Order: sequence, then C-alpha cells, then structure tokens
Amino acid sequence: MLPTGKRPNPDDSDTIDRIIRHRRTSKLMKSQNHLEAASGSWTQEHAAQLRTMIEGAAWAPFHRRADEKTHRSGKLNSVVPWRFYILEQSACHSLLNHLKILSEDDPDPKWARAWQSKIKNMLAACGALVQVTWLPDPPDEGDTPQFTRNNIEHVAASAAAVQNLLLASAARGWYSYWSSGGILGDEVIFDYLNISRHQALLGSVFLAPVLEDEVTVVDGGLRDQRGAVEAWARWQ
Repeated sequence: MLPTGKRPNPDDSDTIDRIIRHRRTSKLMKSQNHLEAASGSWTQEHAAQLRTMIEGAAWAPFHRRADEKTHRSGKLNSVVPWRFYILEQSACHSLLNHLKILSEDDPDPKWARAWQSKIKNMLAACGALVQVTWLPDPPDEGDTPQFTRNNIEHVAASAAAVQNLLLASAARGWYSYWSSGGILGDEVIFDYLNISRHQALLGSVFLAPVLEDEVTVVDGGLRDQRGAVEAWARWQ
C-alpha cells in the first residue's frame, strides 16, 4: 500500500502499459480423464502468488457500500460490493466430480447438457477458479431487483476488481480466462460452494500458472477486432 500522498513511480508506466496491452484471454481445456497428469502442478508457491493477486484485486475503485443487512452480516462483511470465492486445483476437481454426479443423478436435463459443455474441460485444466459475485441492493417492497444506480456501480466496481486480478495474473505469466460462468452461476452450485443466493455471479475466472500436459489452449477470438482508438473514442 502506498503511503498517503505518495504517487507511483512514473518509471513504472511502461511496465503497466505493456502488461495491459499484452494480457490475453486463454481458455485452457483438458479431458477430465487426464486429471492424474495435474499432480504436483499446483504448488504452495502458486497458492501464495494467488493470494497476493486476490489481495491486489481489492484495490479496485468502488463508490457505494454493499448493503449492510443483506451482505455484511456474516464472516464476509466487507463494504466492497463484490465477493471472491477461490477454488484451488483440488477444489476444482471436487467441483468437477460434483457436476458429473449431478449429470448422472439429477433428472433436470440442464446438468446433462452442462456435462457435455466445455466447463468440465476448463475445470480439469485450470490451476484455480475464482467465482466472483457482485452484491445487488435488496429490492424495495419485494420487487425484483432492478439495475438501479447503486447496482450499476456495484457491477462496475466488481468488474474493475476482476480486471485487477487479470492484470496481476498476466504480470506473472499466468493463463487466464474470464467466463460468464454458465451453469456455475446456478443456485445449486451456489449452494454447493456455500455462496448466498442473494449474490449474483459476475464471472468465473479460470487461472493457470503453468501449461500442463494434455492441455489445449484456445485464445480469445475478439482480441484483434477492437479496432483503432478512433473507432471507439472521440476527443471533444
């Protein structure tokens, strides 16, 4: 943390700019039949690096406190409008096995469809998964929550925290993929991970410090389609 009033070193700007420009989306996939190949690929050093990255993500700007009664009465009682739920590699594999059980035993066809999706391959390939939620303000008089000014700011702040995490992972040479989460946002998965149903999934962030055997890398398809700055910015 910088002392009050102290500004970052201007010499760091080139490094920051380079990290921002070189960060890329990398979707890692591996067959769940090759989980044994991941043995030892996630280390205590990786866990320590991830903790530092998670701590750094908290320095995102936010302008509204999370609702005290709805979101700040438990152990996770910070005023920030986001929550991070971190699954390291073994926990990812446990979630993968849980999805398999649901696909076989739950009559709802959504679980069978989920098992046929890429989620299982992404869980098999990652070193860690961070489930990022944002904290909606409670609705008035029982109405469905709306994207009020506060809630829009909560989403924006939570997205900034995710971007901090992505940049921190890029600075360390990690692979990262910010997914909308798909089935991982289902209430059944929230219950399994002990996440309050009053929260909303902003995204599932898949991270991997190393490229394991039997892993396929799919880079993001939109990276080179954003165009020149003149296509999306105008100086007034």
